[in-house]
Amino acid sequence: MTELNLINQFLVALPVQVNTYFEDTVTFLVHHGDEGSMGFVINRPTPVRIDDVLIQAELTPNTESDAVILEGGPVSRTSPTIIHTDDFNTEGTFEIANDLSCTSELRDGDIMHFLRALAEGKGPTHYLFFLGYAGWAPQQLEDELETNSWITCPADLQILFNEPYESRFQQIVSDIGIDFDRMGPTSGSA
Repeated sequence: MTELNLINQFLVALPVQVNTYFEDTVTFLVHHGDEGSMGFVINRPTPVRIDDVLIQAELTPNTESDAVILEGGPVSRTSPTIIHTDDFNTEGTFEIANDLSCTSELRDGDIMHFLRALAEGKGPTHYLFFLGYAGWAPQQLEDELETNSWITCPADLQILFNEPYESRFQQIVSDIGIDFDRMGPTSGSA
């Protein structure tokens, strides 16, 4: 059984991840257990606006929004998932932590239900819409943590929902107190 619980944590890519998919990323973990781990990259916005998705789904947005879809990770890049405050749910919504939930297309129609609610102004107070996710096989993430590929810290809802995408990585690194400029792209252990 996995002793380390990383749900509701940020995974910050360390410099050893240079020239990989995860270089300079922050991933929010929603699942971590014996069967593996799952998270969403929170600092890779796409140019696709949520309003454009609503219009494409033949829904009229209640209010104009600058919200965009985020590239959640390299796995199932067309699979939609929403991380949101717990003031919205469908039958397929699951709780991540207090005040925070996740809705995906596990049950047919959940994403469309979410889009309709958004269009009608009845969606969650805060949300992030992702296509794709980051996934790890059993014990893979723990092994990557041991080889210093990542550093973890508790998730901060202010950063998750309000910090501009382009400054999330640097803000978290600054909050942790690590100077990445003084770190090399290789890791080791003592």
